[in-house]
Amino acid sequence: MQPHVLVVDDNKITTKLMRRYLESNGFTADDAGDGVECLEKVAIRLPDAIILDVMMPRMDGFETVRALKADPKTAVVPVAIVTALNDSATQSKAVESGADDFLTKPIEENLLIAKARMLTSLGIERRRVLRLTEIIHGLLHDGDSDVGTLLREEGFMQ
Repeated sequence: MQPHVLVVDDNKITTKLMRRYLESNGFTADDAGDGVECLEKVAIRLPDAIILDVMMPRMDGFETVRALKADPKTAVVPVAIVTALNDSATQSKAVESGADDFLTKPIEENLLIAKARMLTSLGIERRRVLRLTEIIHGLLHDGDSDVGTLLREEGFMQ
């Protein structure tokens, strides 16, 4: 299964370009035009990573990251903030808002792909750890679960 990335930017040219880069390098990608649409799309399909612009209408990137990280269902999804401002104050604000990484505009294809690979791997592993935690919790509190089946479903056993 291909890793899935959600690209969020109000500039349609930027989202089209980033999607083309991602899709031609083995990812599936979707896009959203702002933070509100991002949250709507994430509620429908949880991506493996999100690449999110800062300056957008309705809800900017910092607010969107805070909303994503405040919800336990989406908190595990790695987010890279994209900004044209390459200064330490903006980078600090990105990290403080909960972003896992950042990219500066203009986006360079090789760097985007390298970061997308790292972020999607992180997102997949975070979800896997969360699922294993749920399995363990079920075993400790719910003695009825078939441990072997649960662990096989997650690929921990053959």
